[in-house]
Amino acid sequence: MRHTQAWRVGALVGVCLALWVSGIDGQQSPRMLTLQEAVDMARRNNPAFLGIENDRPAADWGVRQAYSAFAPTVTANAGGSYQAKGEIRFGTITLDNQATDWVSSRYSVGFNWNLDGRTIFGVANARASRNATEAGIAAAEFDLESAVAAQYMTVLRAQDGVDVAERQVDRSRQNFQIVSTRVAAGAAAGTDGTQAEVELGRAEVQVIRAERDLRQARLLLGEQIGLPLDEGVVLASAFDVFEPDFDRDELLDLAMSDHPSLRAFREQESASRAEARATATSQYLPSINVNGGISAYAQQALNEDYILGQLDRSAASQRSSCEFNNVLEGGLNGGLPGWSTTDCSAIAVDPDVRSAALAANSQFPFDFNRNPFSLSLTVSLPIFTGFSRQLQVSQANNAAHDAELNRRAEELRLRTQVHNAFDNLESARLVVQAEERNRELSQTRLDLEQRRYALGASDLLLLLDAETSLSLAEQSYLNAVYDFHYNLIALEAAVGRPLRPNG
Repeated sequence: MRHTQAWRVGALVGVCLALWVSGIDGQQSPRMLTLQEAVDMARRNNPAFLGIENDRPAADWGVRQAYSAFAPTVTANAGGSYQAKGEIRFGTITLDNQATDWVSSRYSVGFNWNLDGRTIFGVANARASRNATEAGIAAAEFDLESAVAAQYMTVLRAQDGVDVAERQVDRSRQNFQIVSTRVAAGAAAGTDGTQAEVELGRAEVQVIRAERDLRQARLLLGEQIGLPLDEGVVLASAFDVFEPDFDRDELLDLAMSDHPSLRAFREQESASRAEARATATSQYLPSINVNGGISAYAQQALNEDYILGQLDRSAASQRSSCEFNNVLEGGLNGGLPGWSTTDCSAIAVDPDVRSAALAANSQFPFDFNRNPFSLSLTVSLPIFTGFSRQLQVSQANNAAHDAELNRRAEELRLRTQVHNAFDNLESARLVVQAEERNRELSQTRLDLEQRRYALGASDLLLLLDAETSLSLAEQSYLNAVYDFHYNLIALEAAVGRPLRPNG
């Protein structure tokens, strides 16, 4: 009996141990996501950025096509046809009466070489356009990094907001216990307990709202990354508030010299000016065109009797002509000059000739008869084309001037953005320091009011006011900290590069 009980206890312990181990194995540790990993994922998955990045292959092929424009184009054609026998009519007119079916095949190989102003300036234009495309992709990538960083920071802020709201719930619950103790002891009115419970309920509502804001912020981060963000993903990057020791003039120089957005505008301006120069010059240059090629054909009658019949008709025609000449030879005085009486019955088609004719007819599809090589040269010089040339030149110059104005506007925008972001960052650092002091003082006041209320030296209004003051101070401190980080991101976006001490 004891052995049976021991076995049952051992089995039960074994089952519990197995369940505990399987539970540990089934748990998945949350995946840690750093800011750099989020940025890398966005580069690979953000649809808007990928749509811009897709322009790169076309720009590369544009340069290759511009170089290939100096080489001739080569085309090859091949085909075949079938013509049934019968009358060929055009309206009421009979053009021909085909006595046999015909099949034919043909091929041609030709080249065309063209040189004009667009070809000459095409390489420079294509390279400038490719540089503008590359710069635009780099600018879009930098904007994506800034957007992901800002949303990553928003999620961290929402997480800290949940922590602040939960701490407020803990304080409200602690105050409710203190008030409830005094109410139970008869040292405070029952309305104090009701008011404390109301404050606890309000704090719990703030937690619900903070958790909702966190869920929405995570959804927006997943949208920026280009993939849904699983609930188990934990943001691993942490950001400290530091004393910014940047030099405003140096930041301005960095922005004006190498900002990705400004680079994109400059490359676009270069591409527009290259197009304007090409348009202004190429419209007045001559064009040279060279064409050449070879061709061949093969034709065959499907009815061999038609070929042999032609031979027989030719032989009959020769015999008739021979007999006629013999008659003239005998009837004319002195005979037919240059003719002597001939045995016309000897004129017939030799079997070898018949075989050769049939062999010559058997051409389809690859026994081609080649035509001679052809070559042509054409030189064209535009003299008067209305005012289309002047219109195109004017439009190209206007586009180049517009690109210059856009570049200048971007420089002014970045200059203003650097100044504003720099001032905002310095102010945000001072606000963080002030809000940190306010939070510490509010915490000290709440501790004091809780002790005083517990001893009966203070009333509920002062306690609740101290609790509200600390809640506002914590929220203000949280806002100040993340305002600092947001302004730093804005300054990085204005300068065009990371500025944090750790990169």
